Amino acid sequence: MPNRKDEEPIAVTQTLTEEDFSAAAAAVRYFAAPMRRRSVRAAACLTVAALAASTVPASLNFFGTAWVSAAVTAVAFAAAVAVWFWQPVRETRQAALWFRSCPLMALPSTVTVFRDRAVVESKCERITEYWTDLSVCVETDGLIAAAAGKERGLLIVKKQGLSEEEAARLSARFRGAFERRYFRFSGRKRGNSSGTGHG
Repeated sequence: MPNRKDEEPIAVTQTLTEEDFSAAAAAVRYFAAPMRRRSVRAAACLTVAALAASTVPASLNFFGTAWVSAAVTAVAFAAAVAVWFWQPVRETRQAALWFRSCPLMALPSTVTVFRDRAVVESKCERITEYWTDLSVCVETDGLIAAAAGKERGLLIVKKQGLSEEEAARLSARFRGAFERRYFRFSGRKRGNSSGTGHG
């Protein structure tokens, strides 16, 4: 027989900051769009650089010059470096612009988490997001975020101020609702609910 307390709604009072939103957006993006990870893009560029560099001996042998291979190698390597260092900056700026474009997100609000939905209420709006409308859920050390809702791009629930028991109940509620669509993102350790690592 299920614990009655586990069935009760969980209410969280919070005020989102730009930093909260940027952290949530980065965590969700990591799992929602794996091919857009900087590690994947940088690796692709380095692969091109390595392939181009491997053609240098053949180019010298057949054409007496290898400037094309060298140029492609240099450009691909430069692209890898640019992706590795510039992509996080660009994504943080995009998240900041997104947050600033919707002042309602910065208002104090109460997020009530039910078994099948979450309700976000502030003095200016009331939003209901059903789990079936959300594509992925990511939990970090400080918050839980879900992506692609009909009302707003990100549903964010902060764990700040929650007791250990409340935080555990909140985690269990999202983990149970999203199952295979739930992931854990903690510092340098990234994995899904079963503990599988992600590169």
